[in-house]
Amino acid sequence: PDHTSTAETYHSIGNVLKGQGKYEDAMQQYQKALEIKLKALGPEHSSTAETYHSIGSVLNNQGKDEEAMQQYQKALEIQLKALGPEHS
Repeated sequence: PDHTSTAETYHSIGNVLKGQGKYEDAMQQYQKALEIKLKALGPEHSSTAETYHSIGSVLNNQGKDEEAMQQYQKALEIQLKALGPEHS
């Protein structure tokens, strides 16, 4: 159950739920994905950053701007370390 493909499936389910406006359900799926990614890939992997970004997007849609910004900042820090500042 802690395989990266499982994490990606949780993430994809979260995307669908977010698109349906089911933000709490989406957040649960993203949290499951994040837990697996942190164990399997570590905190500085670009895929982990993607999930932090998605969590930020849910929080932003819920009007939780400060919490969203924290998640976006985590994602950005990881992306800059993993991919470098010149990555487009």
